[in-house]
Amino acid sequence: MDGIRQGVAGGVPRRAGWYVQTLRLTACALLAWLVWQVWHLSTYEAADVVWVCDGTGSCGTDHFASVGPFAGIAAAIGLGIAAARYLHRSAPGAVVALSAWAALAGWQDALADGKVTRADTSAWFLLVPVELPLPTWLAVLRWLTAAALAGACCGAFSSLYRTAAVARFLRGRACATGTLEGWRSLGRRHGEADLLFADERGVRHRVPVVVARRALTRETVLAVYDPARPGDAARTRAALPRKEARP
Repeated sequence: MDGIRQGVAGGVPRRAGWYVQTLRLTACALLAWLVWQVWHLSTYEAADVVWVCDGTGSCGTDHFASVGPFAGIAAAIGLGIAAARYLHRSAPGAVVALSAWAALAGWQDALADGKVTRADTSAWFLLVPVELPLPTWLAVLRWLTAAALAGACCGAFSSLYRTAAVARFLRGRACATGTLEGWRSLGRRHGEADLLFADERGVRHRVPVVVARRALTRETVLAVYDPARPGDAARTRAALPRKEARP
């Protein structure tokens, strides 16, 4: 009976973990859909927004597209926060790229449906109160999408390097909780320290590694090493995962 109870107790966290992850991924998917819909609507319906002014400098409208960019920004911030767990440093660029792409698609669909022509001018009155020709908006959004995608790629590369994901999953490196001792500066951002860890057989090693200065704020790091040569400094590095490793 005790064994059954222990098995049930040990299984709950695993099932609960998958349940939580499913909820988080579902929330990210819904937020991504919301970001797309709001930004797409803000440009697709831009030509239908009619502003009424009272002669005193105050203007208003009851069309949702007029505040679409603000709702899009709010949704994008929410998506960025939710997706940062999975996209890491590429999250900001990915969210901006999605928003710009949705706005671009909205104007392209409006062109295809005849709601606007290339000779028309348009403006996001509350966000960017400047009348610009439609081709200019299309060019700006294409440039912004490309720049954001480039930023997302840079962020992804930085995260992969920081967490040693390529070495861990593609090169067959083993991982262990480690600590850093000593510091020998090699510049403003990097230095050399001794990485202390125990390999799979319980043998402890002290290996010199080059790490970023921010690694000094970690109580523990993740030692990524070659199981066949755990003491080889050329095949060992200290990774900084999103969550600090537990001893």
